[in-house]
Amino acid sequence: MVFYEHHIFMILLLITCTYSFGMADGSDPRPVSGPPAPPPPVPSLTQLLSVGDRLVFLCEAPDGHHGLFFELFGNKTLVDTVQHQTEECGAIFTVNRKDVTQEKPFCCLYMDARRMPSAFSTYVYAKLDEEASPLPPPVLESSSSEVQRGQMLSFNCSAPLCLRPKLFQLLRRSAGSAGSAGSPLDLLGPGAVVSSSPDPIFRVGPLDGGLYSCLYQMSLPTDLRIISSASQAVQVTVLHEPNTADEPTDWPFIVGALTAAVLFLAVVVGLSLAVHKKVREVAQEKKRREDAKFWSTVHARDHVVDLPITRLSSFFKDPGPDSGEYADPRTLSTFANLSYS
Repeated sequence: MVFYEHHIFMILLLITCTYSFGMADGSDPRPVSGPPAPPPPVPSLTQLLSVGDRLVFLCEAPDGHHGLFFELFGNKTLVDTVQHQTEECGAIFTVNRKDVTQEKPFCCLYMDARRMPSAFSTYVYAKLDEEASPLPPPVLESSSSEVQRGQMLSFNCSAPLCLRPKLFQLLRRSAGSAGSAGSPLDLLGPGAVVSSSPDPIFRVGPLDGGLYSCLYQMSLPTDLRIISSASQAVQVTVLHEPNTADEPTDWPFIVGALTAAVLFLAVVVGLSLAVHKKVREVAQEKKRREDAKFWSTVHARDHVVDLPITRLSSFFKDPGPDSGEYADPRTLSTFANLSYS
């Protein structure tokens, strides 16, 4: 009996020592795990307008959250799964109307990159006969509400959904046409259709006045398409050239223009007179110089003849009446060898 008690005591002592050494070494035989990561937030489920015999549902993750897998459940049974290549903010599901014989609840969930599922969304009862919610309309903004004739204008159409639409369309209704802003609009040319752009920019011109609106189109998994309602119309006015006949006369502007014209003419006339006077003075000075040069040349050619007085006295001596001769008159000249031709 004592032997068994001693044996049991040794076993308990060995277990106690082993546990004590383990605690001293800092080891814990139990696995250590941190707090579990919280699941993704709850998504929202919306039934959109039906397309033919298909019911359309949109499952969206909250803002700032995305998922790789989106699953749709009907009566707690998996109906369809959408798998994305990269994380997206939502997914569109279609359900055959024939498979829904009565109003039954639908819900959805999504899984992020960690493959952690979110909680189920709020239940949505399928509407078979009633009209479901349409796609939310886009928002259209224009760079200006007034343009000059012949100018271009830019429009920005943005969809409120996180999913990227397949394409956008810009529409116009003339300003004089009847109907509300939600009535059908005229589709613009091929340049008004933009695809693969989350926020397209339309550049239209030369622009016509009227109401402008836009819509977008989503692609469904079954090769069907669903079109949103038109955005709120934007009024664009084309400004015409002002009618000058109806405008009052701007007398201050006219007086100022005439004064400036008179001053300009006065300056031009003054400059013309000054230039004319200067040219005339230069011409007169040139003429004086030419005359002086001419007379200098003429005087340089003159020769003075020195006649002695004795010869002059004999030259003018009277030969007398008996001589019967008369001297030929001679012409006195200061020029030598003067000849006339």
